[in-house]
Amino acid sequence: MVGATLVGRRRSAAEILRSVPPCDRAVMLRHGLDLDDPEAAELFVEGVRAADDAIAEQERWERERLG
Repeated sequence: MVGATLVGRRRSAAEILRSVPPCDRAVMLRHGLDLDDPEAAELFVEGVRAADDAIAEQERWERERLG
């Protein structure tokens, strides 16, 4: 699915939504998450950004402590 971190730059909502392959969109839709619905898309983007931030924080922590 989606997830790559980009150090120093926050991905735009459009960039995040474009990165979701059609097969993953279909799975999400079957589970009730329609990325064509603005509210659902906003929720998804917020979740992806939170995950990106957490991954970036973990990478910083590892660099500082593990070299």
